Amino acid sequence: MRAPLLALALLAAATPDAHSGSTGRPVAVRGPDPRVAGLIDVAVEVSGSRVPLFDAVDGSGRLYFEAREGAAYALRLSNRSHERLGAVVVVDGLNAISGERETIARGRPGRLYVLGPWSQVEVRGWRTSLDQVRQFTFVAERSSYAARSGKANSRMGWIEVAVYRDLAPARVGGSRREGSGAEAPSAAAPAERSSNDAKSARGEAAREYPGTGWGEAAYDPAVEVRFDPAAAPVQQTVLRYEYAPALRALGILPRPQRDRLRERDSGYGFARPPRW
Repeated sequence: MRAPLLALALLAAATPDAHSGSTGRPVAVRGPDPRVAGLIDVAVEVSGSRVPLFDAVDGSGRLYFEAREGAAYALRLSNRSHERLGAVVVVDGLNAISGERETIARGRPGRLYVLGPWSQVEVRGWRTSLDQVRQFTFVAERSSYAARSGKANSRMGWIEVAVYRDLAPARVGGSRREGSGAEAPSAAAPAERSSNDAKSARGEAAREYPGTGWGEAAYDPAVEVRFDPAAAPVQQTVLRYEYAPALRALGILPRPQRDRLRERDSGYGFARPPRW
């Protein structure tokens, strides 16, 4: 499998034509989810397994998935077209390659992952160099990379993927510069989550909101290439992650049903099995 490619100049883009999992073996990809299938299909894997995505109940088009405290997660991007495409990946409001704040569709995009025709890439962490990432890990929002680096913002808990067409021919560069990714986090106070849906769940949901932490270092080599993105993205996918109690409070996950028969029987003093 070839290493991911990162774009040179202002848009450094990591462009993996294909990417293997941590075992080095190719990872099988199921068919695209029709809600995120476009030029690039976006899937989420938590602890190595693909997880379901749920529609927002407000009709916004956002997709939700369940965060699991302490678990590592990754985004699998699959190019379903014959075109060479660039994808900006923004986690908690920060570009996953540079670690800088990024707002989609405002001016030229920041650093991108570049995918060749019919290729795929696994984005599994904050890129710290051409050879290494720090794995995306679910942590308390106050312990997230964005908060600890002093860059907490109103898009904590959001994952955004914007897809751009290439206006120039592909040129692979031989640069192996270090330091093209994010810097190690420093202590800082987190910002409040400001979206209406998260606020509405505040009463019943878990006391903590999830954020994406600065996880374990992982070897993940990439190569830089040139990529000239179009002025505007041709596809945008917005994902939100929350702990299960918040998803239930938002009406996205069903509330657990009471087992009234079990509750009734438990009050009759029946014999319990021995402990051995």
